[in-house]
Amino acid sequence: MGAAGIKALFLAYFTWVGLFSPYLSLYLAAIGLTIAEIGVLLAVPQVLRIVGPPFWGWMADRSGSRVVLLRVSSVGALAGALLLPLAGDRFAALLPVLALLYFMTAAQMPIGETIAMHASGGDAGRYGRIRIWGSAGFIVGVVAMGPVLDAWGMRTLPWWTAAIMLGLVASAWRMRAVPAPRAGPPAMRVRERLRQPRVRAFFASAFLMLFAHAALYAFLSLYLAQLGYSKTAIGLLWAVGVVAEIAVFWVQRRLFERFGAIRLLHASLWVAALRFALIGLAATWLPALVLAQLLHAVTFGIHHSATVATLQRWFEPAQHARAQALYVTVGYGLGGALGVLVATAVWSAVSPSAAFLVSAAAAALGGWVFRRCREPMGEAGGADG
Repeated sequence: MGAAGIKALFLAYFTWVGLFSPYLSLYLAAIGLTIAEIGVLLAVPQVLRIVGPPFWGWMADRSGSRVVLLRVSSVGALAGALLLPLAGDRFAALLPVLALLYFMTAAQMPIGETIAMHASGGDAGRYGRIRIWGSAGFIVGVVAMGPVLDAWGMRTLPWWTAAIMLGLVASAWRMRAVPAPRAGPPAMRVRERLRQPRVRAFFASAFLMLFAHAALYAFLSLYLAQLGYSKTAIGLLWAVGVVAEIAVFWVQRRLFERFGAIRLLHASLWVAALRFALIGLAATWLPALVLAQLLHAVTFGIHHSATVATLQRWFEPAQHARAQALYVTVGYGLGGALGVLVATAVWSAVSPSAAFLVSAAAAALGGWVFRRCREPMGEAGGADG
C-alpha cells in the first residue's frame, strides 16, 4: 500500500490535535463556562483514552477491517464536530458531544500507527518520514489557527474543526484495505512481567509524567492568555515545542546509542520537573517560556520514543499491543484525567501558577520512583538499551 493515504491521515488528525489542544479551553471560556466546567470537559479526552484505543484496537484485530474502521470513525468524528456548535454553551450538551468526538478520534492512532508500520515495511527511517507528517499537521493547526481565531473569533472554532474532520474523512477514504497479520503463538503471561519491581516503577513514573503534563495540555493556553499573550503568540509558543520535537526525532538515534532508553527516560522526568517549574514561576519572562517549550523535545519526544523502545524490549512481540494499551490507559487515561482534575482544583483554590508547580512536583516524584527501573530484571529483554 502506498503511504500517501496514511500521511494525509496523520496530517489531518494532528492538525485537529494542534487546533484543539491549545484552543479548546479558550473556546470554552469564550462561551462562558466556569473553570470547574472547563476542567471536567478537558478531562473527557483523558478518560476516553482509557476505553477508546483498546476498543478500536480490539475491533481492528477481530475484524481485520482496519481501513473500514478508520472510515467509520472519521465520519463519526465529523458528526461530533458538527454537533459542537449546536451544543452551544450548555455544559450538559457539550459533555456527550465532546465524548463522541474524542471516542471517534481515538481510533485514528492505534489503527493508523499499525497501517503506517505496514506501509513502511518495518523500516524505522521510512516510518519516521511518514510519522513526521503528524508533527507538521500539529504545527499547521497551532500556528495557522492562532491568527485565524484572532481574526474570526474564538466562537468559530467548531466550524474550523468540522473542516479539518472533513479532510480526515477524505484521507480515510483514499486509503486501500490492509490485511491484518495472522496471530502468532501464545505469549507468556503479561501478569508475570508486571510483577517485576522495575516494570511497576516504570508504569508508576508514566502515570506521574502524564499527570504532570495534564496541566500543560489543558490549561497552558488559558494561563498564557490571562498573562496577556495574544492567540498568535500562544500558537507560536506551542509550535516552538513541536519544532523541537521534530528536531529531536531526527537526532535521537545517537542519543539512544550513547545513553540507552532507561537513562533517557529517567532524565526526561527531571527535565519535566524543570520545565513545569519554569512555567509556574517565570511565564511572564518570554525567554524562560521559550526554554520551557524547547524542553518539549525531551519531556515528550525523548520520553515517548524511550517508552516505546522500553516496552518493546521488556515485553514479548505477542504482548506489545497490550503493553502499549496499558501505557495509554495508565499514563494518558488515568494520569491525564486525574492530572486535569487536580490542576483544576489547584487553579481554583490557589492560583494558576500553583497548578504548574504541582506538575513540577509530580514529575520530580516520577524521577524518584523511576530509580527502581535500574534494577536488573533477570530476564531476557531486560537490558537498559
